[in-house]
Amino acid sequence: MKRRDFLRRPAVLGATAFAGARLVPSLLAEPTATASAIPAPTPASLPDIAVAEGADTYAATLRAVELAGGIGRFVKPGAKVGLLINAPNWWRKPGSFTSPDVTLAVLQLCLDAGAAEITYVIDPASDYWSRTPLGAQYPKLTAAGRRNPGDWAEIDIPRGVSLKQAKVNRVALDCDVLINLPIAKHHAGSGYTGCLKNFMGACHRSTNQFFHNGGGAKGEYEDIVFLSQCIADVNLVRRPDLTVCDGTEFLLTNGPAGPGELGHAHKVVAGTDPVAVDAYGCTFLGLTAEKVAMIGMAAAHGLGQPDLAKLAVREVKL
Repeated sequence: MKRRDFLRRPAVLGATAFAGARLVPSLLAEPTATASAIPAPTPASLPDIAVAEGADTYAATLRAVELAGGIGRFVKPGAKVGLLINAPNWWRKPGSFTSPDVTLAVLQLCLDAGAAEITYVIDPASDYWSRTPLGAQYPKLTAAGRRNPGDWAEIDIPRGVSLKQAKVNRVALDCDVLINLPIAKHHAGSGYTGCLKNFMGACHRSTNQFFHNGGGAKGEYEDIVFLSQCIADVNLVRRPDLTVCDGTEFLLTNGPAGPGELGHAHKVVAGTDPVAVDAYGCTFLGLTAEKVAMIGMAAAHGLGQPDLAKLAVREVKL
């Protein structure tokens, strides 16, 4: 299978493409079924954002994580892993939830790396695995994740601007490795939702209610500035060790729940900087980071780099 690797340092922040792309030799070997045998690239070769594009979402996920440094960079033998997946029971329409193929690939990688325990920060929908043919093919993977025990902790956020305290799931706090598995999609309030907003999935319902009306708003999306600031603030609690964002099929309208118009980029995006990954992810919707308030607010907290022109983006087409 032919593949093109691009190391991109864009000169202009664009909606769907970047300027200044140049062809470079591939630094990595061809992917295997699980990519576990591929040596990780040296730190100097690691991109800020790794993107794999292809019709096979499972394979694209393996490749994106490989480009980001390999799962061994994040998960060590015996590690306890927390998975924050955007696929709870209330997201059922196409383009509203993280593809189960993305999650299955990450589960496989974690097992290959020797994770001792994999626990969901929020349990996926009861029919989640039946939404892909791979669910029946890989019963070991669908059984690998442990259900969330439902323990919570009140956390102070001294640097928070609008959010000074949050009730957060203990799995997200106590795991050795936190892997964020969001989907990039439209949001009726914030315009875009992805990595940063997905951390709301680690929060108790009472905290999330405060996000929407703690500033005095009567409606869910009446005060987007307050909501966006709370999202930026809660990301101070813990930065995920790895983010793998689903940009394969996603809502362009009527998000976050749908149904709505669907977009198809067939891309999986991986990185350690949730701000950077969101800056890239929002381009799927024709947006720039400047148009998404929570991205700028999170950057102001020092949580990441939103300027794609300052980031190294490695893209692979499967």
